[in-house]
Amino acid sequence: MTLLPEKTLSEKNQSWHLFTRRAADVGMIVFLLLFAVVVMQNLLWTWDVVAYVGAALSWQDGDAVAVHARTYELLRQELTAPVYESLVAGPYASAMATSPAEFQSQLGMYRVKPLYTGILSILGAAGFSLVDAGVFLSVVPAVLLCGLIYIWLRGYMRAHFALAITVLLSLCSRLFDVARVVLPDSLSALILVLAVYLLVERQSALRWSLVLLTLSILVRTNNILFVVPLLAFTLYQDYSNTGWQSSAAKQKGAALVASVLLYFLVSSRYGHDWWRLFYHTFIGSIVDINGFAIPFSLDLYTGVVRSRLTQVVVGSFVIVTVLLPFLLLSIIALLGSRERNDMLRAVVVISYLNFVCYFFMFPLVESWDRFFIPFYMFIAVLAARSAASAARKIADVK
Repeated sequence: MTLLPEKTLSEKNQSWHLFTRRAADVGMIVFLLLFAVVVMQNLLWTWDVVAYVGAALSWQDGDAVAVHARTYELLRQELTAPVYESLVAGPYASAMATSPAEFQSQLGMYRVKPLYTGILSILGAAGFSLVDAGVFLSVVPAVLLCGLIYIWLRGYMRAHFALAITVLLSLCSRLFDVARVVLPDSLSALILVLAVYLLVERQSALRWSLVLLTLSILVRTNNILFVVPLLAFTLYQDYSNTGWQSSAAKQKGAALVASVLLYFLVSSRYGHDWWRLFYHTFIGSIVDINGFAIPFSLDLYTGVVRSRLTQVVVGSFVIVTVLLPFLLLSIIALLGSRERNDMLRAVVVISYLNFVCYFFMFPLVESWDRFFIPFYMFIAVLAARSAASAARKIADVK
């Protein structure tokens, strides 16, 4: 058995390897269908579905009372009674269900992802249920992401190994769990991974890669933490090699500027405020977002970070997140792949920056993985590539 891709094998085994590749392709299709079916049968409903439905409706109607009424009426009709009751139970959810003004104040935190909520709104205007549209935008990108990872891995190793790793990765990266919830995370992960795949493997598609990286900020503003360092690094590479005159450098420079401008434009338009979101998530739910006026407190902030650090060191860190295993895998992969100016290595290193930023800016340990899925994918591909490279060297020696 070998990890080597088919193109490196002898002519003698080509027919057998062609058969196994086709079998793996069929297996991948079966897995993708099974993945989608199992996800659809195990959907998880959180209060986010209420907010995203409201945010999508707010694209069509600016009246707070009308949006509130349509949101809850739609959810009452589309969801089962037990699920609906769970979304209006508790002090915070109950306040949102009874107060259009307070509900409206929450929507800016969700409309700050305008590409996601905009697509939801378009699907709703086209006649789809917004609940079904939300499920669609979670399940389909997750399925496509599995297919993309399989194709990427298959370029470095035998197809059946690529299939096995893809299946394992879909579970270990928590992609399966994210696909069950109405959130923009699956779509965000697909866009980032596709952008990096094109950047690393398809240089002729550079323009599309840059467009996707820029658009990812409209799906999740926090993608700026990955997009800007990556674009800055690639731009520096081009400057070192060819100066500012190359077409690639100009395109990357334009994408970098556009990404920064989009981030500030969207943040300003929808009132994105890191401290308010931090307080709302870690300290106390804010019923009236517009009325929030508590200034930044270093004591409150450090208290949260200390408690989360304690959770990482002595708590249930390994249970609630798979970050540590992927960090260890990334170290092994980086040690086993020493090519200079290797883009995929740079992507993994930039992922480290994101891990650190998330800890200090949004240390939600129990939900980290949903933000880190693209980075887990990059680490897995780099590790697979390193293993395939090692196997190739051993085969050459023999």
